[in-house]
Amino acid sequence: MKNSILILIVVLIYEFVSAQQSQPITIGKIETIHSSILHENRKIWVYSPTNTSSLEQPGKRYPVLYLLDGEAHFYSTIGIIQQLSQANGNGVLPEMIVVGIENTNRFRDLVPFYPASEKIEKANPFMNFLSAELMPYIEERYPTAPYKVIVGHSLGGLTVIDLLVHYPSLFNAYIAIDPSLWYNNEKYLNQYLFHLRNQQLSNKKLFIGIANPLALGTTLATVNDDKTNETKPVRAIMKFDRFLQTNSIQLKYAYKYYDQDRHNTVPLITEYDGLRFIFNFYSFDALEKDFIDTSTRIVERLQTHYQKISSELGYKSSPPETLINYLGYDALRKKQYNKAGAYFKMNIENYPSSSNVFDSYGDFFAAKKDTVNAIMNYEKALTITMNAITLQKLNVLTKQEPYQLPLADLKKYTGVYILEYYNLPVVIELQSGKLIAKVSGDSDSELVPVAKDLFTVKNKLGYSITFTFQNNKPVYFISVQPNGTFKGVYK
Repeated sequence: MKNSILILIVVLIYEFVSAQQSQPITIGKIETIHSSILHENRKIWVYSPTNTSSLEQPGKRYPVLYLLDGEAHFYSTIGIIQQLSQANGNGVLPEMIVVGIENTNRFRDLVPFYPASEKIEKANPFMNFLSAELMPYIEERYPTAPYKVIVGHSLGGLTVIDLLVHYPSLFNAYIAIDPSLWYNNEKYLNQYLFHLRNQQLSNKKLFIGIANPLALGTTLATVNDDKTNETKPVRAIMKFDRFLQTNSIQLKYAYKYYDQDRHNTVPLITEYDGLRFIFNFYSFDALEKDFIDTSTRIVERLQTHYQKISSELGYKSSPPETLINYLGYDALRKKQYNKAGAYFKMNIENYPSSSNVFDSYGDFFAAKKDTVNAIMNYEKALTITMNAITLQKLNVLTKQEPYQLPLADLKKYTGVYILEYYNLPVVIELQSGKLIAKVSGDSDSELVPVAKDLFTVKNKLGYSITFTFQNNKPVYFISVQPNGTFKGVYK
């Protein structure tokens, strides 16, 4: 397996013919909660980044995106977020929890006031459900961060603007997709313009996407000059835009007119552009040469970048422990000690309760033949979590007897294992009394026992391999290494 510095994925090219069992693809789940405010059960569609991530990130918390008309836009929204936060090593967006809210009475839910009778309008109870019931429900059950985004289309877009104006403490950022500001003869639009005059929204972001109601390719100027009923939606949005442009409410705001999209096709592209606008500070701009540079400049840039991210999000955000650990080991293998040490120290500062970061720092000092500091960091790691591999490394440095297995016990680990997702065989066999792992395209590796069913890899830092047995037969192994976690199923 070849490690890529920039994208932290394993690129494997291999053809292997074997029968494969079908596996379901799960991106989320539908939950039902009872609303005392709405006097009904409500379905919500929930996606967590852990559903699609191959990296373990214990303790990580995620911004939450609340999605109106959730049943219509759930799949496309997750696709955008997963593509830009996980796929191909992308870090353009942060990983996010997505909560899609399914409708029961769309008109009641998404209009600020709805007619309770011919003469009486009733305030929309959906806002109270959102703030008093749904948000606490999500925050209690999922690893949420304080940053929240709301997305809505059409009447849902009207709701997004209403939330910005009347409930600005609920969300940090807003995406209104072709919002129905024209609704009820612009009654709510005019109310928003009145209320916004006295507000300061400098810590909020709003993106509006506008669909083309006329012939495709028609310019915004042409649509805005048209006085027919077809162009009312656009003219109402542009009235709102002129207000935002000429009044000092300090809202971070942008809109885009999509001359090739109608009302029903504009959500996908608006969500993409809106999320890029909201998180325009998130992507780390670096080239491969920046990572190859032997100085500590890239480490310092990463520290500054995440300080900016933390400032924008309003809470501490750190680079993933696994990513920095990987980069540290990569520098250590190349004997770039200053750079490797800077990476490992960054992880210790950001994740002081992780035994792994101190174990890695111990490896750094061991590689430099600094036994005193290596022992100190291994001991620190063991005070947080007792780990057989860390203990074995400590015992080697303190001249304790290493853990050994007789030949008959080593033999039970041999066989062919298939790496999940990559369909790649790993052959484990005995050679001259040693347990050897063979992977096509890579050099052979010796597995060194450190405890029952637990091995490390000789001359490779940061590796641990744990075998699981059933009825005294191997079932699978889990290989934890600097570039990720991999599962090999016994064939």
